[in-house]
Amino acid sequence: MSSHSSLYNIVPGALEEGLEVFVVIFDRDWALWSQYPGLLARIHPIRIRRPKDSMAILRAFNAIEQELVIVPHGSFVRYLSGESLALLKHPIFGGVKILQYEADRNKNVGLLAAAGITTPRIFDNPDAVDCPVIVKLHGAEGGKGYFIAVNRDDLWEKGKGKQIDFIQEYISGVSIYAHYFSSPIRDRIELLGFDRRLESNANSQYLVSFEEPSFTVVGNIPIVVRESLVPEYYQMGQKFVEQTGLVGPFCIETICSSEPKIYAFEFSGRIVAGTSVWAPSGNAYTHLLWNEPMYMGKRIAREIKDAFTTNQLAKITVDSP
Repeated sequence: MSSHSSLYNIVPGALEEGLEVFVVIFDRDWALWSQYPGLLARIHPIRIRRPKDSMAILRAFNAIEQELVIVPHGSFVRYLSGESLALLKHPIFGGVKILQYEADRNKNVGLLAAAGITTPRIFDNPDAVDCPVIVKLHGAEGGKGYFIAVNRDDLWEKGKGKQIDFIQEYISGVSIYAHYFSSPIRDRIELLGFDRRLESNANSQYLVSFEEPSFTVVGNIPIVVRESLVPEYYQMGQKFVEQTGLVGPFCIETICSSEPKIYAFEFSGRIVAGTSVWAPSGNAYTHLLWNEPMYMGKRIAREIKDAFTTNQLAKITVDSP
């Protein structure tokens, strides 16, 4: 399905690994994709008029006769419900269940906590708030509409007329998004790198902002974390896979405080946009693992290709947790 993760990451990786590629492209994205005629000539584009027409998307995928594996990304979570995903006749890389945790923030954080990973406190009752909190609204996309409240009274004031979905302890620190790949074919967990998001004026560190902080995501930048933190991040990924049985790419979204102490506030059980910052050359972490240019789109394609060639497709389409 068309998105920048597809265009700049998943599709180039699949082509580099010699795979045949089908892409459902929305009309709104066609102008962007058509800027790359050489790419379009190498894939099978299927145009869909409206992103929210889930039945048209399902028909497009189910009409493909070739044996294939569908690679999910953010647009799948946004435009296809769990019920819709279950109607796809082709297997999904990593399965469907893990994607449904993104729609339920309490279940999302609960799964992290169940894995023994440190998370910020969650407040079900606004009156119980006794510290600064970040408040997330129902249906918010890419951080849009999030706000910070310094205490309970501030929360009630700022939350007037808003459909509050989630109240989480606000941890002061640096946001670090850790990217992993769980490989059943090689029986290992790979830590493939880190990025952080640029969040509108919340990251306007070079100018004084006269507005309320906005957490709308506008981009991503790669980072290299402190060496002593790398083993802790790796163990975090191991714990999460042990708890969930997750297959393929995933991201644990964290805040690193001044101690330093790592708090995981959310996860994504699929490829996320931040991994596109490494395409096509990879980074220090992927080079040590692979001794070749490797990025998430290519890593996904390598696992799918290996699963087909070794007749282990069932291992990469297991539904977890």
